[in-house]
Amino acid sequence: MKKLTYTIKINKPVEFVFGKMTDKEAYPGWAKAWGEGMAYEGEWKEGGHISFFDTSGQGTKVVVEEIVPNVSIKMKHVAMIEEGNKEVKGLDETMQKWIGSQEDYFFNALSGDETELKIVIEADEAFEEMMQAWPKALEYLKEICEA
Repeated sequence: MKKLTYTIKINKPVEFVFGKMTDKEAYPGWAKAWGEGMAYEGEWKEGGHISFFDTSGQGTKVVVEEIVPNVSIKMKHVAMIEEGNKEVKGLDETMQKWIGSQEDYFFNALSGDETELKIVIEADEAFEEMMQAWPKALEYLKEICEA
């Protein structure tokens, strides 16, 4: 597993940034770093499952391991999904390596109304290129928050 960290400062209060990051309507605007039409289904609550998917319905399912509003979100990838939010069976060797990947978000209130958002990903090296979209996603989120 490789650990990747991405950080950005956003000129809005931490509650606002947390809200936009988890907002179903705002999500496609910052997740477009991975493709247009991204969406999710599920609830941001401990033990809850969230499915993140593209316009074809393909994506990944996570379990929310821990959520502290305005502070942190910790998620583990537990399945790949296809259209209809069905879990994909018989994953190839590479995709099996995605299962168990960790994705954590940390929200830090700075002085004034500024927030530092840190994303920490622990995933197999095979997915490092896919994770390189995070800096662009964070820039999109910053634009959404500061608009």
